[in-house]
Amino acid sequence: MVLEAHLQQAMLLKKVVDAMKDLCKDVNFDCSEKGLQVQSMDSSHVALVSLLLRESAFSEFKCDRPTSLGMNVGSLGKILKMCGQNDSLKLRWQNDADVVSFQCESGEDDRIADFELKLMQIESEHMEIPEQQYKVVAKLPSAEFQKICRDLKEFGETMQVKASKEGITFSVQGDMGAGNVMLKPREAEKPEEKVTLTVHEPVSATFALRYLVNFAKAAPLCGTVELGLGPDAPLLVRYNLENEDNGHMQ
Repeated sequence: MVLEAHLQQAMLLKKVVDAMKDLCKDVNFDCSEKGLQVQSMDSSHVALVSLLLRESAFSEFKCDRPTSLGMNVGSLGKILKMCGQNDSLKLRWQNDADVVSFQCESGEDDRIADFELKLMQIESEHMEIPEQQYKVVAKLPSAEFQKICRDLKEFGETMQVKASKEGITFSVQGDMGAGNVMLKPREAEKPEEKVTLTVHEPVSATFALRYLVNFAKAAPLCGTVELGLGPDAPLLVRYNLENEDNGHMQ
């Protein structure tokens, strides 16, 4: 076996794939001893999805040599749909095989499902994502971000995000009227209920709401979402995979 990976919680990978599937059709999973990585643009080259699923997120992980496995995200989603809430998942790939095999095992070991997925050759150039120094970094509950995006998309197609030390405001203007939601920094015992803002200078920027709604679908991955904003920079939307040690999706 070139690649053998055992994920205690199959749900983690399912949530990752669900978060990607409306943006990317086919992706390369780049496997190395560090874990699995994905970098993929959406079809209209507006959004870049970047995933790091660290080797430490797996209960067992062995990758003999770096390799790229091209998969159809929709098909992968169908396989992972078969996994129950507490199932574990084994991923295996043999040298030069044209399929990757998945084994889903229930917590009680009384149900085992096996699948093979045909691999694809996907042309992709690896992009170096420059380290951005964002003028504003906001951390807020991911469920709240999802609700704001869903609610405001009823009013218009673009959303303006304004951030200052006072708070972060999401605004939209459309034919029927305008809507604003402002979140002020707040402390909370649970990190996933806090709103924190690091502001080097106030920023105002406008983005397409249909993308934000898609990004917000990743909310099940983590209770908190991090937004990075700069005057002339792309928006960063980043989720840890449950916790930072497992990796992140952005």
